[in-house]
Amino acid sequence: MRIGELAKRAGVSVQAIRYYERRRLMRTPRRTAAGYRVYSDAELEIVAVIKKMQRFGFKLVEIRRVLQLWILPSDAGAPSPYQQGSHQCLREALQLGEKKLEAMNEQIRASLQLRDELEETLRQIRRGLDAQPKPVQTAALKLRVATAH
Repeated sequence: MRIGELAKRAGVSVQAIRYYERRRLMRTPRRTAAGYRVYSDAELEIVAVIKKMQRFGFKLVEIRRVLQLWILPSDAGAPSPYQQGSHQCLREALQLGEKKLEAMNEQIRASLQLRDELEETLRQIRRGLDAQPKPVQTAALKLRVATAH
């Protein structure tokens, strides 16, 4: 399939496919004699993995590391160390995913703490708005008014 069809089937733009190629998240596609890029269903699967991992909050460098486990060559050009679905591949992918989940949980905890602090601050402001003027302030105001006459 050509780049336009791949983009349409994957639900991304042609520019996104080209960007993934430049960032080395995808293998260099074969080209026809006319220079058109040609993709297989394997590349469609790669784009689906990229999109899913982006939704999970993975950075492109992290996505590349996961894809290097079974699809992409390493940065040094070495072949992928595992077969897709092998226990070693899945174990390493699991470790990366668990690390991301731990980071997400920490972000959630921090967000909840910040939310609780904001709620408490808003409660204090509401109490301040509902409070009646203090008698000392009222007496001082009456004193000022009486001496002004």
